[in-house]
Amino acid sequence: MNNNPRKQGQAEVLSKEQIKRVFQFQQSTRHSVRNVCLLNMSVYLGCRVGELAALTMGDIFTKDWELREQIVLRKEYCKGNKTRTLYLSYPAVQKAMMEYGVVRRKQITDKDERVDIPVMGKKEMKRPFIMTQLGGAYNPAALQQLFTKMYSQVGLGNFFTSHSGRRTFITNLISSGIDLKSVSTLAGHSSITTTCDVYAKSNPIKMADICKNITIQ
Repeated sequence: MNNNPRKQGQAEVLSKEQIKRVFQFQQSTRHSVRNVCLLNMSVYLGCRVGELAALTMGDIFTKDWELREQIVLRKEYCKGNKTRTLYLSYPAVQKAMMEYGVVRRKQITDKDERVDIPVMGKKEMKRPFIMTQLGGAYNPAALQQLFTKMYSQVGLGNFFTSHSGRRTFITNLISSGIDLKSVSTLAGHSSITTTCDVYAKSNPIKMADICKNITIQ
């Protein structure tokens, strides 16, 4: 079986150095706060573009503008119609989402021509979390294009796509020795078989290292 991701049409996994390059470049762009937030949610939460496009302000924040500790992705948001929980415990993710929350709060305030909205009402909580530069909601296809652009801006090829962050998230969990049941749950897979068949592939470097350090008992 050919495990080459390029020939299988799978998104490339990002290296630590590539992640650093993408983040550093986006920090100097016009929509840096939004884009850094998107990258964090992709690489460190494993979000799909459909999930990102569907998120509302109420999914992310309480009515008092406090960042939630967990985000429950409703099944209609997710592939496979399966509810999934995102745990906002990683500091970089928290920081990026709170900073973008400040931007969104200002956008909502300006749109409603108010000085401030200390408590979000039902109308505000239903507004999209991720917004386009024109003030509208993103659809998944447009977010795919945005991720592709962010990767191409630092010289990464066509196989770095909106799915690269998610593949990086899942692959790194497995490489870190996290049990496959937990990985499957965090990824929102309908079955642990999906995690094993698609993501738990042998790492050639790891296999060579194992053979290098064989100890005869």
